[in-house]
Amino acid sequence: MRTASLALGAATVTALSLAVPAAAHAAPAVPTKITGLTVSTKATWQLSLSGKLTTRAGQPVGAGRKIVIETADDARKHWRAMPKALFTKADGTFATDARHTAVIFEDGYYRVRFAGGPTFAATVSGEVRDRRIATRVAGWKVSTTRPRRGSSFTVRGYLQEKPGTSWKALKGRHVSVEYCLKGGDCLNDMSLWHAFSNYKSDSKGFFQTRVHVGAKAKPIYVAYTFYGDSTHYVTYLVKPVLISPR
Repeated sequence: MRTASLALGAATVTALSLAVPAAAHAAPAVPTKITGLTVSTKATWQLSLSGKLTTRAGQPVGAGRKIVIETADDARKHWRAMPKALFTKADGTFATDARHTAVIFEDGYYRVRFAGGPTFAATVSGEVRDRRIATRVAGWKVSTTRPRRGSSFTVRGYLQEKPGTSWKALKGRHVSVEYCLKGGDCLNDMSLWHAFSNYKSDSKGFFQTRVHVGAKAKPIYVAYTFYGDSTHYVTYLVKPVLISPR
């Protein structure tokens, strides 16, 4: 029994020693690159991104290569991978589709990463910045939530943008002051909302609307929405204000 065991051990060692040189002479992974990375967004936080993965010499890498989108904040910090990966087509191109719609960082940065594999080396793209700017309304105020019928109330606020590290006034943009009758599905059915006014913000970003309360006025929810534009994201009041006439 001892002789058979030693023979088996010798055979195993010989097989392993033969395998090492074969692995040592494996061909190196082919260098790769990512080109043509483009990024665009919509005011409603929808992302579109595309590019192409090839060898460094420009040759195709084939379909099904996994591409991970990474994004960072406007300070180029806190990089994180987006939930859905992309996969190359036969010519190496890749692009987002309806599954990739959630912008994580407004005015942030994007890059894509290929982790590589047995044949192709890993690579990461250059960075592309999203030039659409975040917005908000500061100083939102409703003069009263219990106005008398036949009187009026006012709503006001300051529209702002964040082009750098601080917020500043955003002038000359229309801010829609809107209402929805209490009792409707105001949080989910946007067709129930109607505009009181579409006020244009002044040099300080200020907007204001005076609302007349009719003799038969019913309770309503009031909110604001700035619908964004080619360089700004939308902003809206997350928790509408209930106005109950008396």
